[in-house]
Amino acid sequence: MNEGLKLIALDEEQLIVLSSLTQDSIIKANEIGYDKKSKRFAILMNRYRHEEKEPSRVRSAMHFDYVSSIKTLGIDIDSNEDILVLLAVRFKTLNNPGGSIYLEFSNNKSLALNVENIEGFLTDVGKSWLIPNKPDHEKD
Repeated sequence: MNEGLKLIALDEEQLIVLSSLTQDSIIKANEIGYDKKSKRFAILMNRYRHEEKEPSRVRSAMHFDYVSSIKTLGIDIDSNEDILVLLAVRFKTLNNPGGSIYLEFSNNKSLALNVENIEGFLTDVGKSWLIPNKPDHEKD
């Protein structure tokens, strides 16, 4: 078994890597948090391990610093019943180096983080476990 991931994203190219590694993560809405005073947004997830051959997940934490505000679309952050599937993390420059980081979820749900600059972190925080199947994007 490999050591867990510890990654940092400081530009758009690195954020694309972070996005590809967090695609298909499962998140409970109440495991999303924003601390306005420290300007930190954090999210806990069961990350699908795309980097491994065997289908598996691992508990992971992702956070972004220098977040001035957040907006949600279709997400009840206080709900422990709202289950989200992360599809992508994207960035749009508004006033370089600042802009918005978008976390896009299934069922047309999303989060927008207004940031002073890109500073994102992904850390695996537990042991991985095998799952029966890998995500299937062809179903519907």
